[in-house]
Amino acid sequence: MRQSREAKAETHQAIVTEAARLFRERGIEGTSVGDVMQAASKTHGGFYRHFDSKESLLAASLETAFADMLAFMSEGFAHTPRDEAVPRFITAYLSPSMVENVGGGCPVAALAGDALRSTEAVREVFGAGTRRMIQTIANTLEGPEAERTQRAAQIFAMAAGALMIARASDADTAEMMLQAARTAHRAGEEPTI
Repeated sequence: MRQSREAKAETHQAIVTEAARLFRERGIEGTSVGDVMQAASKTHGGFYRHFDSKESLLAASLETAFADMLAFMSEGFAHTPRDEAVPRFITAYLSPSMVENVGGGCPVAALAGDALRSTEAVREVFGAGTRRMIQTIANTLEGPEAERTQRAAQIFAMAAGALMIARASDADTAEMMLQAARTAHRAGEEPTI
């Protein structure tokens, strides 16, 4: 029996959603197509009705992961005075729940190393998503566009780096990194390179 278009779209989205979570939790190499299909409660054979390769699934799941993160950021910024936007973002981004929620958190902090070793197409999707996140931060800042973008890139690089190190380290090192990034932004310091 053939699936309706709506049912096929729902299945497709379920596969992408589970892939976005699993790729962030386990990494690209640590996640198989079979793992994704099982998590989505679908048969392995049905995968090729939706994707032609693991790479195409990865690209779609990265788009979803970035869209989720951008929605999180935009919602937070929408209800925050401009002068409090970056400190509140840092507080939320470097919170214990974000550190622990690898599968539902920032795709940059979860997959930067994997994207480095992936294909050019995957790196392009990763780079475009990262630039959208930086632009979302830049939109909360004052000043000329080029300056805002530079500052936003610095802010995001510091936060993402702190999150990556915190996730990969012992508890003392993790807290030191998170506190250093939080403190710099609470004090109103602009990171410099």
